[in-house]
Amino acid sequence: MKRKNFVAIWLCALLLAMSTLWISDAIAAQAEQPAGISTAVGRPKASTSFREVMINNPDIQILVEKSIKQASIINPDRKTNPVQSLNELYGFLDYTVTCMPWNIMPEERYGSFSTKCDQSILYVYWLLDQPLEELKDKELFYPSVEYLEPIYTWLTEYNNTWRDFLDSEASWKQEYLDMLLRDPSWNLDKGWYESPDNWHSFNEFFSRKLSNGNARPIAEPNDDRVVVSPADSLPQGVWNIDESGRFYADSIKREDGVIIKDSTFVSVEQLLGEPGAEYAKLFHNGILTHTYLNYDDYHRYHFPVSGVVEAVYKIPYANAVGGIVYWDKDKELYVLESNSLSWQSVETRGCVLIKTDYGMVAVIPVGMGQVSSVNFIETIKPGTKVKKGDELGYFLFGGSDCVMLFEGKSGFKLSVGKGEKGGYSAGYRHVLCREEYGRFLGK
Repeated sequence: MKRKNFVAIWLCALLLAMSTLWISDAIAAQAEQPAGISTAVGRPKASTSFREVMINNPDIQILVEKSIKQASIINPDRKTNPVQSLNELYGFLDYTVTCMPWNIMPEERYGSFSTKCDQSILYVYWLLDQPLEELKDKELFYPSVEYLEPIYTWLTEYNNTWRDFLDSEASWKQEYLDMLLRDPSWNLDKGWYESPDNWHSFNEFFSRKLSNGNARPIAEPNDDRVVVSPADSLPQGVWNIDESGRFYADSIKREDGVIIKDSTFVSVEQLLGEPGAEYAKLFHNGILTHTYLNYDDYHRYHFPVSGVVEAVYKIPYANAVGGIVYWDKDKELYVLESNSLSWQSVETRGCVLIKTDYGMVAVIPVGMGQVSSVNFIETIKPGTKVKKGDELGYFLFGGSDCVMLFEGKSGFKLSVGKGEKGGYSAGYRHVLCREEYGRFLGK
């Protein structure tokens, strides 16, 4: 009997010691978390896999830690830069994948919904987007760990983990709908969209459908010379493609004019990817334009031209940010410079090639930022006849971009009027899907 009591007492003491040790570890881990962020009991897959990447790649872990350290020097304020160590990043990743897009960073700092989203979405990328001397000659889009394998592959997994939450019913409440209805930037009071009864997750809201065709009337429906906008978006301009199939990206500058990336060139072959290689030469001496979708835009995209679908495919790649993120000390904001080109060739994207009376046209929806995904309507197949304005596909949550390529003989000319320059605007007015975007002036 005494022996049984001794064993029971010994087991209790052991369990107590183990519990004390576990609690101590939890407190220590909690101390490493940004304010208001708790350590997850069961870590999400994305956080676990990021730890594995660090363990299996100690040289990359050193670079990640250097990037975080460099970021903390640029912005030491923990209110806007809560992650200042690798352990804190682990906890932050756990926290973000079950957040709503507007509340990753403290909401009370920002007035508009788009600013709240901007700061929340850009922050993780900024931590990984610091230019490092060790990566200067690695031929990356930008010499930061964001574009270094296996980090950019992990980013896709991280984004997909968050997308799974935003696909779930846990991501949608009446209070969210009420908040969005009060925000005029979403235009939910204009009768453009389907009934909110159809939305059971945040992504169902984000990829909402139009109520009817009259919500986005087609410009000059019987004149195929008129090219319509594929999406509600901000046109970024027009670039010429040279005889070798190259287009030159502008130098990327901060708002104060400081160059953060020199001018570079990218080839049509890179942009179209291997599935589109046989069509690439058609666009030599051609024209490129791209147009940017902000968070509060309608996120379905439509055919800009009429014709016959020649090919439709996706190019899985990185889920990078879609440009370069920097900290604006004066405004106390993270800023994404995405007006330029070339980043599209390192993003997950889709491509639809359309044979028209004015030559071949490539429409390339590009996923950028977190949880962006490229989705095509199932009926879009090679041989399908389409009319401009027909629905093509949709993005899920995140910023997005749509590139269009035209043969030189088409004489394509952008016809969208001028608008206020600044932020994501390159100086053109915001255009709605199916409005006139440009015209074919060639024969």
